[in-house]
Amino acid sequence: MDLRWLEATDDEVARGIARTQTTERPHWVPTRRQLLLHVNNCLLLWALAVSWFVLGVRIDTLQDNRITPTDVRDMAIVVVVFIAWGAVTYALVKWARKSPSSPARLAEWRQQLTGVANGFTSSPTNQRTFPGLITSGGRATLFHPRFTRGEVEFGNLSRRRNSGDQWSYLSVQLAVPVPHLVLKSHRAGDLAKQLPVWVAPSQRLPLEGDFDSWFHAYAPSGYERDALFILVPDVMAALIDSASTFHIELIDHRVTFFVPGHRRFTDPESWRAVDALLQGALPPIASAAVRYRDERVPGQNDSLTVAAILAAVQSPGEAWVEPRRVVDARGARLRMLDFRTGWWGILRGVAWAISMVLLYVVPGLFLFAAIMSIVDGH
Repeated sequence: MDLRWLEATDDEVARGIARTQTTERPHWVPTRRQLLLHVNNCLLLWALAVSWFVLGVRIDTLQDNRITPTDVRDMAIVVVVFIAWGAVTYALVKWARKSPSSPARLAEWRQQLTGVANGFTSSPTNQRTFPGLITSGGRATLFHPRFTRGEVEFGNLSRRRNSGDQWSYLSVQLAVPVPHLVLKSHRAGDLAKQLPVWVAPSQRLPLEGDFDSWFHAYAPSGYERDALFILVPDVMAALIDSASTFHIELIDHRVTFFVPGHRRFTDPESWRAVDALLQGALPPIASAAVRYRDERVPGQNDSLTVAAILAAVQSPGEAWVEPRRVVDARGARLRMLDFRTGWWGILRGVAWAISMVLLYVVPGLFLFAAIMSIVDGH
């Protein structure tokens, strides 16, 4: 990996970014300033609601709709405080709309230039780009930073509605589809606590050697031998050496390595981890996968020699085309329960809507009721 831009001076980085056609930070990626503004607005609304509600209860209930000089004084204090708070909020709005600070821009440029130096393009997106555990169950997935080169992509992803649902990943498209396999890394933490997904324990696949002390493997029922065809000793050794800190998922034409949390791609270790996966873990997986055929699907286990001979006899002069590889439906997906989809997804959406109502609508109603109570008392 060429990591010189991570150590370059600020002036060198600025000159380097001026010579490249790299993408700017997407507008849909929230900044810390925007998050601070959101917290401020929520606190302001609740503080207004509580202040005026207390005044309203005191005047309407305790004082039998009589406004005393003390109430006038307190209302004046509340008005002054919130005028000042409103001015601060206006300044925060203008501040949040500004471009990221100079250190933030330089960090963005450093990782973009490092990507270019290694043949990767900066391609952030807010659309799902591959299937898998960390991308299913919702449309609001933000990929930033995201670097791509051919069939390879890596970076960080987040869920817009859940700031705690953050992952660092590397995903590569394989030449052929494979059965759905999940390898839970012990060093990456308990995946059951990191994702709202339950995988049927009966699909657990014990493996030889000490591989089980590094990963727990899961394969669809009836596909245990198929999984062993892919997870050969060379593959298991490579995963232990180069990918032991990552959970791993093989699904359709994809293999994805992922770990909770975001990586800082201004840190050389993040790029070295990507390089270790590409150079150490990926080649043996791709080599084993390309030889895989699901014999349950008719025509998948025809050999090249027999098929070529038949094609030559039946259609002289025409080249033989290998049948399209597919995986039977029984092996295409593990049996699992994803609490982000179906009725569970609907319930989570309802819970999110209720939380927004509690944060904004409820204090707004309290504020309106309190002001009306004071007006009636006057």
